[in-house]
Amino acid sequence: MYELPINIIIAGVGGQGNVFSSQIIAWTAIRRGYHATIGETFGASQRGGPVMSHVRIGEEKLGPLIPHRKAHILLGFEPIETLRVGAQYLNPESSIIMNNRPIYPAEVLSGVLKYPDVTTVVDVVKKICKRLWPINATDLAVEAGSPMVMNVVMLGALAGAQLTPLEPENYKSTIVERIRRLGDVNLRAFELCLQS
Repeated sequence: MYELPINIIIAGVGGQGNVFSSQIIAWTAIRRGYHATIGETFGASQRGGPVMSHVRIGEEKLGPLIPHRKAHILLGFEPIETLRVGAQYLNPESSIIMNNRPIYPAEVLSGVLKYPDVTTVVDVVKKICKRLWPINATDLAVEAGSPMVMNVVMLGALAGAQLTPLEPENYKSTIVERIRRLGDVNLRAFELCLQS
């Protein structure tokens, strides 16, 4: 477990729930008595463009953006975005929890570019961190009842990895309080990754 402050980055593409996930982490930390700040950076302002969320948890107020090479944890919702962001923000002691299901950009779908093999991406990602948990969060979300709850599966993985002082029950309380739509599905998604 990391000493405070804890710097968490969420990397993915628009529509994957990055922003909402950062809010769940911050609300959970605040409920536990910590200060939490959120910073968001967006690429193309459309579904599918890169999105990066910064969450900083500490005993005192912190600026919203994590300095380069100072992230402790990266939640990677998409493999290539995990690699891209990790190369800038991680250090040799960092941990990554990565959804290994790619989201193919339009250039790949149209045949202009080729998406690298996910196994190759995982091998490269392993070299930029101390610990890597690759999971198929998308399939676990479908198993829970909706692919839309992949982000909550990733939060379950974060809680289960015990990289922060936030316990699974802390997250569950926040999820119950903050998520009205698909509440039961979200709780199942969170718990599935705790068990896997």
